[in-house]
Amino acid sequence: MRTDTIHSPAETTVQYYVAKNGNRGGPFSQEQIEGMISSGTVSWDDLAWREGQSDWKPLSELFGSLQPPAIPAIRVPNAIPTATPNTAHDGPKGVGGWLLFFCIALIILGPLLSLGQMVTTWEQSKPAFGLFPSIRSVIVFENFWIIALLVYGFVVGCMIWAGNPKAKKLAKQYLLIRLFGFFGIELVTIMMISDLPSEMLAAGVGGVLGAGFREVVYFLIWWFYFKKSKRVRNTYRDN
Repeated sequence: MRTDTIHSPAETTVQYYVAKNGNRGGPFSQEQIEGMISSGTVSWDDLAWREGQSDWKPLSELFGSLQPPAIPAIRVPNAIPTATPNTAHDGPKGVGGWLLFFCIALIILGPLLSLGQMVTTWEQSKPAFGLFPSIRSVIVFENFWIIALLVYGFVVGCMIWAGNPKAKKLAKQYLLIRLFGFFGIELVTIMMISDLPSEMLAAGVGGVLGAGFREVVYFLIWWFYFKKSKRVRNTYRDN
């Protein structure tokens, strides 16, 4: 379709400004505007202004002698770029929600509950120390390593709460060490009480299996939380 027209020399030197989607671009020559119209970058309804005009006017009014081309099936990118919001990190950010609960559990709740349970277990097992000395040794062994894990968890919780950039990696390391450490400790304790009567040994193994199941559930919940959480992704960058 023919889109060129004959214009006077004075008209070819006129510079135009084009407004599209709230953005202004230019100046453009008449030939440039005709090319943008032909390619579909601007439409006939878009506004234009040149020196001497009192207001902006549609391109169809300024270049009425041109026939608008057919609308292309695929529009080329606009010559005037528009800003788009960055949504890469939309969502919650900072130590809050379940992330804050994880830190509080490591720093406050976990130590209090574990220490209370250790005291209760010690008091309840005291009567059997005389008959079965291995029970005392097992409890001392378990308490030592439980306290070591509590101290480690306390340090990790403080670092995560403080916004350490490697907090996500530290949390995953803690979860792995806690899981494998638990099963390692319990395996040693079962070996240490192998001389107990079969009824007591069976009760001890049953308790270990129940506690092991809870540890696995705890591990899976928090492992996938740190892997999938938007808050964790927005707060800490992967290193």
